[in-house]
Amino acid sequence: MKHQHFPWLKSLSAIAFASITLGSMSAAGAATYQFQATLSESLFLTGAPEIDIEPRPDFYRGLISFDDTSLTGVGAESLGAEANLKVSLAEDPRVDQTIDIRFPDFPQVNFQDGEFLGIDWYAVYHPFTAVPEQNYPGDFVRISGTELTDGFDPTFYTPEDEPRSPVLGFGTVAYTAVPEPVSIIGLVIAALGTGVLLRRKSEPEVAISQDA
Repeated sequence: MKHQHFPWLKSLSAIAFASITLGSMSAAGAATYQFQATLSESLFLTGAPEIDIEPRPDFYRGLISFDDTSLTGVGAESLGAEANLKVSLAEDPRVDQTIDIRFPDFPQVNFQDGEFLGIDWYAVYHPFTAVPEQNYPGDFVRISGTELTDGFDPTFYTPEDEPRSPVLGFGTVAYTAVPEPVSIIGLVIAALGTGVLLRRKSEPEVAISQDA
């Protein structure tokens, strides 16, 4: 008997296998969010030509990832180091969750009835600019939900006889959920399967003959 060949079956099987493989490789319940700050007042918004700092209004953007399997979706909940919380700043990969001055108790991501509210993160990334007499911990970024405060001490880079006067900046933070790769592959499989069905309906039937 002569059989028809359907090469799309191999493609569909390969994609399905990739989906299963990626699903088993990724941690169950892993969640990832992008964050992006919109600065309303900051040294990174205006720049400081006198110390060669150019305006960088998109300075505070990055990624947050964590395991959300323990969430119940009821009431106020927080996740931190126990949920493998990771934070990274796109402009400087060295700025992560470990430089929160309250680590390992913080940072934390917060939820209300399962809704993601944002992160509580107090990252001091240049502690050598601290000004103890002003209770200034060093150059920092503090994100609390959708609010951002940054601190920068431009006078640290000026002559020592000049008074040091750190400046504060402010802004808002927006979050965007990043889909898991396995979800994207699932959509591709569904689309491919639909395309195959439509194509088969539109194709004329081919008689299958038997050999003598």
